Amino acid sequence: MISPSKQIFNCFVCNTGGNAIRFVALYEKKTYYEAAQRLADMVSFKHEFFTAKKTFAPRDKTLDPLLKAINDLTAYYQYTLLTEAGSEAKKYLVNRGLDDALIKKYKIGFAPSDGEATIKFLQSKGHALKTIEDIGILGGSLERPYDINQGRVIFPLNNKDGQVVGYSARALTSDKKAPKYVNTRETKLFIKSDTLYNYHHAKEMLASQYVYVVEGFLDVIALDRVGERSVVALMGTAFTKEQVALLRLLNKEVRIYLDSDTAGQMATISVIKDLIAANIPLQIVKPHQDGYDPDDILKKEGKAALTNALTTFIPRDDFIFNYYLSITKRDDMASTKKFVNDIMHEIILKLNSRLEVSAMIERLAEASGFNSIVLTDMYESLRRKKQTQSETINVVKQKLPVRQTLNKVAQAERFIVYQMLVYPEARTFFDNHVRVFTHEVHRYIANYLKEFRPQAKFNYALLLNDIQSRFSDEAKINEYTQELLAIEDGLQDVKYDENILNDAAKTLNYERELQILERKHQDELLQAADENSYASLKVKHLHAKRALMQKYGVKK
Repeated sequence: MISPSKQIFNCFVCNTGGNAIRFVALYEKKTYYEAAQRLADMVSFKHEFFTAKKTFAPRDKTLDPLLKAINDLTAYYQYTLLTEAGSEAKKYLVNRGLDDALIKKYKIGFAPSDGEATIKFLQSKGHALKTIEDIGILGGSLERPYDINQGRVIFPLNNKDGQVVGYSARALTSDKKAPKYVNTRETKLFIKSDTLYNYHHAKEMLASQYVYVVEGFLDVIALDRVGERSVVALMGTAFTKEQVALLRLLNKEVRIYLDSDTAGQMATISVIKDLIAANIPLQIVKPHQDGYDPDDILKKEGKAALTNALTTFIPRDDFIFNYYLSITKRDDMASTKKFVNDIMHEIILKLNSRLEVSAMIERLAEASGFNSIVLTDMYESLRRKKQTQSETINVVKQKLPVRQTLNKVAQAERFIVYQMLVYPEARTFFDNHVRVFTHEVHRYIANYLKEFRPQAKFNYALLLNDIQSRFSDEAKINEYTQELLAIEDGLQDVKYDENILNDAAKTLNYERELQILERKHQDELLQAADENSYASLKVKHLHAKRALMQKYGVKK
């Protein structure tokens, strides 16, 4: 649905919506800034904000020698693979199922066993030793420098635009003393946390509504061999906020397909949580019964088996339950309590059907040994807490004329931020009564005002420029810019009001203390010796909660 009069859109299928700028950004695969600039150009709108943007983050010309060197080196590795010196490496790749087309597509090469010869080649192309060192391959001494990747199969690592920025070098020998893979150390070109293997190819798959996330290079290539090319690899099990931002830019469902070993399943849990926090839709590929990764399935069971595995998913709740069940010994109170807490918060409290809640509680009771009545009471207590959080402290909700549906903490923070932006005295109030925000973007704005504009009249253009120049992550720039614009748009007519500021501060401080109190109560209830002590603790907790509500003037 598109509303020209309101300048908004909303898709009722995928629940994506926003203003005209966001529509163009999604439709044309542009950043928020690029979309805003395109709309401005369409209507011949001129503003210093767009011209000023061009002065920030200019291309770093000092990187040019590094880029030329790494491009020459990549070509050299590729060439060496095709020579007699690379015959063993080529045989290894062929045995792993890679044909010439795949080798060429992924620019796979071989670093000659004579690492000194590689350095001499680069020097013959005019590259200084300092430049060679700065691309992360130089070893040895000034008298006898060599390539630290020598004798290894080379998998080039590209940035999001397809430029090679580093390498992962795989050993051909089975020497247990040497690592199987050696990655380029972090350089001016290569930052591992910012990199997803094959991202530059995956982002070109515009017709695909999903992207697979796997662990390694050969997993990416295995999926490619069965025709699935919308896939990226973490290059391990670590998952960073920068990688989350890259996936968000794709605007696709993420299908998690990490290895079935303990490390892979632990990483899957982490990825699930991070994607949910980022509001990125996801599915989980069901782990193989024998623990095979994608490359193993293709090699041992064939293409049809891997193709089938790619569309065999496991419900998120079942995966999480099975994971915590497999890693928790549950042979003492502490570990069993942690297991119960994990399942209660990660699964049960998020269920909408009471039948599903009842079934999951029975499943949890069987696995934990706790009585289902106790677990049901725990669930009801936690559920009421969530419901109370959405109903109490309505003062701020009623007084703040925000246009978006936000939880009360976010609303309170938005109001305080707006007051701080417009009124210097509100910044003093923040320091005395709030001190820190929950949301990262609000913390950034508060720190900006404190460090750069402590008492001066605020200028939105300066803050927007600071966002553009301070951050390199496009997703973060978009998020911060949109939040700032939403605060300005939603609260532009609100005057300074210390009464509402006090209400907002009470909201934040009450919620923090309530969370600590509830966590303490939950731990005590799980350790209750019998029904009498359990009931006694419930009464004690009720009094403590009422005292906290009275402290902050919260009504039922």
